[in-house]
Amino acid sequence: MDKQDLFETVIKKFGFDAQKAMAVEECAELINALCKEKRGRATDEDIITEIADVQIMCEQLAIIYGKEKVRQERLRKLLRLHERIQSL
Repeated sequence: MDKQDLFETVIKKFGFDAQKAMAVEECAELINALCKEKRGRATDEDIITEIADVQIMCEQLAIIYGKEKVRQERLRKLLRLHERIQSL
């Protein structure tokens, strides 16, 4: 089973609402780990783990909301970032 199939199966099994809620939870855990890092209470490994969780959930959200739309918006934002850097 490839990644796309796995994510689609998970979304079908648990549903859109559950996966959206899980995405919120994973983002909160990343935010929490980054905040803890400032106080010396989280390691790089903790943050790496949370980044991976958020990326997995973001890929599922892209499936839910439309991978092509997300891809186009990401490209638009990357172009805008490039233009900003060039103007500095």
